[in-house]
Amino acid sequence: MSKKIILILLIGMVFLTGCNLNEKKVPIEGIDMVGILGFDYEGEGTYKLTAAIPQKSKYANERTQIYTTTTELVTTGMVDIEKKTEKKVVLNQLRVILFSEEFATSGKVEEVIKHLYRNTQVGNEVLLAIVKGSAEELMRQDYTDKASVINYVSDLLQPSVNLAFNPNTNIHDLMYTQTNPNIDSIMPVIELKGKKLELTGVALFKGDHMENVLHPDDALYIQAIQGKKKLSPFTLNVGGGDTLLLDFIDNSVKIISNKSLESPRLKIILKIEGTMSEYKGKNISFKDPEIMERLEKDAEKDLKKKINDFLEEMQKLEVDPIGLTENVRRHQRVKWDTELTRKTISKMKWDIEVDMSILSTGVLH
Repeated sequence: MSKKIILILLIGMVFLTGCNLNEKKVPIEGIDMVGILGFDYEGEGTYKLTAAIPQKSKYANERTQIYTTTTELVTTGMVDIEKKTEKKVVLNQLRVILFSEEFATSGKVEEVIKHLYRNTQVGNEVLLAIVKGSAEELMRQDYTDKASVINYVSDLLQPSVNLAFNPNTNIHDLMYTQTNPNIDSIMPVIELKGKKLELTGVALFKGDHMENVLHPDDALYIQAIQGKKKLSPFTLNVGGGDTLLLDFIDNSVKIISNKSLESPRLKIILKIEGTMSEYKGKNISFKDPEIMERLEKDAEKDLKKKINDFLEEMQKLEVDPIGLTENVRRHQRVKWDTELTRKTISKMKWDIEVDMSILSTGVLH
C-alpha cells in the first residue's frame, strides 16, 4: 500500500514539474509597472482611469508614459490600458492613487479602494490624495525639473515632520477608517499651481463621500488630539499682533470621558513642548523668565481657541476625523454604528487644557 502511495506522489510531482516548465513566463521587457493611478468622474457609473508608467528604455522619448481610458470597472479599465501598451500591465510598483474632487464627492472612492486592496499586487503603503481639478491633467503635466511625475507626487506625499501639514493617508489607513464607524476619513489635497504641485488642504469624508476641504492647519489639530508624538511646526498668536513659530514639537495627550451616552463630555489635556525658532513682533528679551512665561500662556490660549473652533466646525458637520466618539463607545454595551457616531458627536461637550513649554529659543535672543 505504501509503495502505491509513493508511486502516485512521484507521478504527481513529475506532472506538476512539467506544468511549471510549460507555463508561459513574461520577460521583464514585456511588463509595464504602473506607478500612479488617477480617477476622474465622467458620469453616472463611469469614470476616467489614467495610469502613469515609467519607461525602461533609455531611448524612450518620454520618461513616463500616460495612458487613459473610460471605464465602469477598474479591471476592465486595466485591460483597456494593457491593450494600448501591448504589454502586461502590473500594479506591483504602484505608489500613488489620485482622485479628482468630483470623483471623491460622487462616493466612488471606497468602491475603488476596496477592489485594489483585495489585489495581492497592491501594497498597503500606497499613498492616496485628492486632486483639485483633474487627476489626468496633473499626471500629464510636464515637470521639467523633476525626474518623473511618479517620483514627484510620491515624494510630495511622503510623511515628513518638516511639512507644514500632511495627513499621509495610505490605502490601509483609508480601509481602516472607511470600515470603522467611530472615525471619518481624511486625505491630503494637492493642487497644480503653474508648473508646481502644492499640498493645499485636507479632504474630509463623511461616510463614503468627500464632505469638505479643511484648512491645512486642521490636520495638525487632528494629529495633536490623536496623540501623535512629533508634530510639524505651527504658528501661534501671542497677543498684540505678535506671532511665534514653534518647532521640534513633542506632544502628549490624555482624554478623559464622563462615559455618558446621553450627555457625552470629554476632557482633552494636551502637553506640548517645543523650540521657538521664529518670532515676529515687538522687540523683547527672550532671556526674561516673566516674558517667556507670558508667551507660553498666550500660546496656550491661542492653541486652545483654535482647537475649540475646529471641534465646533466638526460638530456642525457631524463628522469625527479624530475618533473622539471612541472615548464614549468603549464604555457602552449598545451596538455601535455610524448613525450613533453622528448623534454622539452632535451633542458632545468638551473641555480643553493646554500645557505649553517653550524649552528654548533656538538662535533667537
